[in-house]
Amino acid sequence: MKLPPLNALKAFEATVRHGSFTAAAVELGVSAAAVSMQIKRLEEFLGKALFFRKNNSIVLTDSGHLLFPQTTQSLSDISLLTERFMDNDIRSRLVVSTIQSLAERCAAPAVAAMRIKHPNLGIEVQIESDPVDLVKQRIDLRLTYGDQHYAEIPKTELFHEDAIPMCSPNLALQLDLDPTLSHIPDEQLIHVNWGQDYMSYPTWGLWFASQGIDRQPDVTKGLRAAGSAVAVAMACAHAGVVLAPRRLAGYEHRVDSLKIISNHMIKLSQPYFGIGPKVISDDNAVLGKYKTYLRDLVELLKTHPVEMPAP
Repeated sequence: MKLPPLNALKAFEATVRHGSFTAAAVELGVSAAAVSMQIKRLEEFLGKALFFRKNNSIVLTDSGHLLFPQTTQSLSDISLLTERFMDNDIRSRLVVSTIQSLAERCAAPAVAAMRIKHPNLGIEVQIESDPVDLVKQRIDLRLTYGDQHYAEIPKTELFHEDAIPMCSPNLALQLDLDPTLSHIPDEQLIHVNWGQDYMSYPTWGLWFASQGIDRQPDVTKGLRAAGSAVAVAMACAHAGVVLAPRRLAGYEHRVDSLKIISNHMIKLSQPYFGIGPKVISDDNAVLGKYKTYLRDLVELLKTHPVEMPAP
């Protein structure tokens, strides 16, 4: 078999994930010059340029784009096989990494259903912000919004949400709200702040504009929450009206404490994804039952609401 140097492949894969030789060097415990030298060695071996180098920045070439997903998959499979030999058993634990907004209403029900379906399978759920290092942290499946941090890694779309206005039934009755919410005071609006990494989340200004209403609410007068889960909890506690994704709000499970005020909704600009090359792999003897576990979990994540099988 004609194989490239393993260290060179590791340097290439880490550089693509981090976007720089320096960050890859920190992960690999070597110097940036050593990483650059390994990649040059790989390019010479393959006879192809893998990066465009310009003004202290690097961009993948077509050859680099072709090589990266296969390299990630292969290194991951080698790691899994090594772990199997060292543990002297087939791996029986999945590591799922998720953003906060997907943890309670998406990840938790799916993991609970997996526990019933596969009672001997261990599952670890980690809640963390993007980006995460799937290989270094040995993460099997990453649940997140959009794919901007993982453009070169295989993925599967889980669902695409719509944001819709909701509040407690008591507050809806008290405010006597009409479907356009044109007369609702700014003080009664709950705003969701997704943080500095996201600019495409739905806002009240966008929701009003989608109805042809020229209104930009003053966010300093209403409530503001760092995440949909907290904002929905405020709405359930009669604190105001929230614009939130129906699925992540858990509306179907909160009909006594949450009421949809208007059927007018706006679609989030990006879907939610499951990130991880093992989910996409179609034929890999190394993965065995492990691949089946991942696929079962992904199918549960796509289902809403999750139907819990009988124990």
